[in-house]
Amino acid sequence: MACGMTPSLARMLEQMAQEKETTAQQQLSTTTERVARTKQRLADLEQAHAQAKHERFDWTKTYEKWDAWEDPEELARQEQEARERSERVAREQLGCNHDHSAEQKLMDMMTQEKLDACDEFRQLGNLFFQHGQYQRAAYHYHKALVYFEYIFPDTDAETEHHDALKLKVLLNFAACRLKTGHLEDVVQHADQALALDVANVKALYRRAQAHRLRDDFDRAMQDINRAIEIAQAEDASDPLLVQEKALLQAKMLAYKLKSKQVSSAMFRSKESKEDSPKQRQQQRSSALPDASVLRLNLQAKQSVDTAPEIAAFDSWQPCCLGLQELESILAKLT
Repeated sequence: MACGMTPSLARMLEQMAQEKETTAQQQLSTTTERVARTKQRLADLEQAHAQAKHERFDWTKTYEKWDAWEDPEELARQEQEARERSERVAREQLGCNHDHSAEQKLMDMMTQEKLDACDEFRQLGNLFFQHGQYQRAAYHYHKALVYFEYIFPDTDAETEHHDALKLKVLLNFAACRLKTGHLEDVVQHADQALALDVANVKALYRRAQAHRLRDDFDRAMQDINRAIEIAQAEDASDPLLVQEKALLQAKMLAYKLKSKQVSSAMFRSKESKEDSPKQRQQQRSSALPDASVLRLNLQAKQSVDTAPEIAAFDSWQPCCLGLQELESILAKLT
């Protein structure tokens, strides 16, 4: 089965494979040279160490061997990895190198077997959808659509069966994606369903819902009006269509009211910025309470037999201390 590669993509893959092979060969040669140098260096050090035994003992020469020591297991591992990379690049093909065993198995199936498998996936998806497991339902609907890509009907009966079953899967998949909030997928599946049946009411209804949720009111109104028109022509009017249109109109009205409120608020804000400082001062002054309301007759009547220095704490009269200061503050505010 062809993977749909273009000549430019094939050339790019061929170039990438060549670059990988070159890189792997370079790494392998570098690692091999490094191992050879290390082995030679160890041999030289061992030879030097053997000669040093016959000479005067120098305790510092003992550590010369360990200064240049490298783990043989690590070197062997690096050499093995480089060899495996080289072999893997050599095994890669210039074209698509994916495993097509499952694809070939699907291609070997009969057309009726593929259609039966698609119907089974659809029924499983419906079962999960009824139990609210929308992601699992979407998985089975998607698997059914994948099988449809490998079905090539030979007769008119198979073509009719194929189109009718695929239409059901697309409509169910669109309803499932509405639940999961994948509105782009809803529009795509509805478009595919309408390509099979241009007057399908359910496809128009699902697409109208997706457009409404995306605030695309014009397209939503076109789809719902067309769905209602087709349903009335077929004498199969559905109250859900009328309800969807009413909901759409209500959302459009709410959107217009909200837009009007936002515009008026912006206009008022612009006017308030254009007001002069004197007008803003007058507005703040008018917002303050009237000082005459706050002025109370707090002047207590002095009793004849009461000493003036005694405060009126024991009587019903309020204390008038600080009255003048309060009135002066109110006068400044006004």
